[in-house]
Amino acid sequence: MPRTEIFLRTRDIDWAVKIGSIYIHASSAGDDLPIIVDNNLTKIWDVLKSSEVIYAADDVQLNDEYLNQRFPQEQTVDNEELRLRREWYIHSFRAMAMRGYYSFDRDIRTPIGESTYYLIAFPGTGGRDLHLDLPCVGSNITINELNGCNLVQLINRLSRAEEQK
Repeated sequence: MPRTEIFLRTRDIDWAVKIGSIYIHASSAGDDLPIIVDNNLTKIWDVLKSSEVIYAADDVQLNDEYLNQRFPQEQTVDNEELRLRREWYIHSFRAMAMRGYYSFDRDIRTPIGESTYYLIAFPGTGGRDLHLDLPCVGSNITINELNGCNLVQLINRLSRAEEQK
């Protein structure tokens, strides 16, 4: 069921889909959701809540290039404070990567409607295959192609293409 604009703009909604063989978790930061996600949000939340930890925290990789841009060294900020802000920010993304998701956040510095998402954390090696009942859009897209793109538009486009088949 489509959410109202007030609902979307006042919440940082966690959502997930499977793109090809890649499980994606994303945090909306008050922006639009892909249609397939909006239509299945309750089911998606149930899957997210029940996802098991399959990777150790040490196995999770971080997108340090983006994180260093988001949390630049500032001479006016104590290094410990900066480290704590960064750790607080990545905590939930790391938790999702421990569950096997490639975890993205919408960059709040981009305008509403652009839905530019950046990879924050992702699983390392050695986990088991996921078989989660999430909405799926088939594609041969790589993680590098997803990082920094408009995930909402991409997923909507892939969904429409599958419907036309």
